[in-house]
Order: sequence, then C-alpha cells, then structure tokens
Amino acid sequence: MNTRHQRILSLEQIGDYRDTGYLNLRQVLDPKLLARLIATTERLYDEGRSLQQKSKHYDLEPAHTALAPRIRRISSPTELDSVYVEAAFDSILGDIAADLLGGAVKFYHSKINFKLPHGGAEIGWHQDWPVFPHTNTNLVALSVPLNPSRAINGCLQTIPGSHKLGPRSHWENGIYKLNCNHTMTREDFENVVDNELDVGDVVAHHGLAVHGSSQNRSDTLRTTYIIQYAAADSFAYTAPVVDSIHRNQMVRGEPATHARVETGIIELPPDFSAGYSGIYALQTAGKN
Repeated sequence: MNTRHQRILSLEQIGDYRDTGYLNLRQVLDPKLLARLIATTERLYDEGRSLQQKSKHYDLEPAHTALAPRIRRISSPTELDSVYVEAAFDSILGDIAADLLGGAVKFYHSKINFKLPHGGAEIGWHQDWPVFPHTNTNLVALSVPLNPSRAINGCLQTIPGSHKLGPRSHWENGIYKLNCNHTMTREDFENVVDNELDVGDVVAHHGLAVHGSSQNRSDTLRTTYIIQYAAADSFAYTAPVVDSIHRNQMVRGEPATHARVETGIIELPPDFSAGYSGIYALQTAGKN
C-alpha cells in the first residue's frame, strides 16, 4: 500500500472544509477505478439476492427477497474485494483524507449504502463522532457516489458550520436514537445543503458535521461507497460499529506514538462489542 502523502487540495479548499465542515470535489476519481468499483458493487449486490437474513456484511430490509432484493448496506466491502482496498488506501482518496486531517491518517471503516427507489429509508440527522467517539474529533468521511446523487434520490445533506458547535446528544429520554433530530433548530433547517454529486465526484464531511439524507423519491437505486478515516493520533474509546481486518491500518504517514486527547465530557453510545444492529434498525426502533 502507498503511504506517501501527495498534496491534492488547495489551501482555499482546506479552508472551506474547516469553515463549513464539508467539501465537494468534482471529477477527482480515476474513471477506470470508478468503472471497477461500479461493476464490483453491482456483482456484490446481485450476490446478496439469495440471502434470507442479515449477515456480517449484508444489511437487508425485512421485505427482501431474491426476486425483489432490498439490500440497504454492505459493510466492510474491503474484506470482499480488493478494489475497495485500492480505492481507500492507494487512490487519490487517501491523499484527500490526509490533506483534510492535516497529516498521518488511518482507515477506520467503510461501507456501501444503497438508497432503495420509491421510498428508500431516510437517514436521520446525526454526527459520526458521537457514534464512535475517539480521543479527538479529527475524523473525516469520504462519500463516493457510484451513480448520480441528487436531492430527489436522497443525496447527502449537511449543515454548514455545525461541526464547530461540538457533539450533540444522540440519546433521547434514555433511548439511543443514533440521531440528533431532537436537537435540530429552525436555523439548522434553514441552512441545509443538498450535496448533489455526479459519478467521479467526492464529498468529504467532518466527524462533527451534522448530516443526514431524505428518502429516495426516484425510481432508481442510489449507491454510495463511504470510507471513514481518522487522524493517526485519534484512538477510539468504544467498540467499532463496523469492523474489518483493515481497521486502524495506515493510509498515509506513520503510526502515532501518542494519542492526542481533546478535553470534555463524552456521551457514550451503547456497547456495540456484542454486535451492531445497524443505523436503519436503530433509527426505526427509535421512531417506534
């Protein structure tokens, strides 16, 4: 794996990310790598048709059948095909993550989210860091659309500047919701940005950026490969929600010899060490 960092982003782009908590990048991915990612993802989706229940890698809606597949997520695809490892570690994505995190960076997890047509589940407003808190908040997620991502099919939505206001509670009345919907204000909703992307684009968002997505109201599947990176000196306090053999492997730079610890009171998520039911199940249970 290539761990040498090559600067990709301008100081202006890095400044925009630090100011807003997200950054849209246009046509940055290699077309040949994209074609392989798309073809491999279509193959994995087709292989999941025969599943009758959720597995380590596949999260299914209750109505899933082989003839009408309802696959919501493939977790840790880096364990299923090397093209996802190549994208996460050896492509321009690793350099972008290092630019945004400001130095050495390691892989934390990855997943492929499928927003199913005609009502594919919305994702409630949330922040990533409170779901898997680390010793510091220097985390970044890179979302790679594998087909056009638009408001009508439930593209990523972000709230500019929300990362500067610290973590929000993802519990409500003693119930873990895995969202912070109850903290949302009128100003939050007035500032929502639809991150509409084409294939080849990438959107990055900070670990404390409040984000979510609406239902897919189109007649086509929306597919996104998401990679979660962490600064080398950021260490998880809790069990991973999505684990893989690649967790904590270096992407750029050298491993940290010290942890950088940000002070403050940390609200912990539930103990996921015995298993993680998934964001869809937790948010549905929260609604019920």
